[in-house]
Amino acid sequence: MEQIRMTYQDAILYGTLIGIAVGFVLGLIPLILGLIRRKQKYALLGFIASLISGAISGILSLIVVAIFVWLILKKTPDVHPTDGDSTENP
Repeated sequence: MEQIRMTYQDAILYGTLIGIAVGFVLGLIPLILGLIRRKQKYALLGFIASLISGAISGILSLIVVAIFVWLILKKTPDVHPTDGDSTENP
């Protein structure tokens, strides 16, 4: 039986490709959640950030996904536009 040999460059390449695949799968979470909650900006940014961080580390991708899920699920304060006058006229 022949031994399998891998160079350092091959190991880095395979590790990066596996990390990108992990980032892709994890990035689907904020992408789908953001599209459902109508926060397309966070959805797309979360997916892209997950891919990039997955290339660096799978655990980093998990952290990025958690941050973007929190941003998507976070309640935004209700701001009602006013006419510029802070006091009401009777």
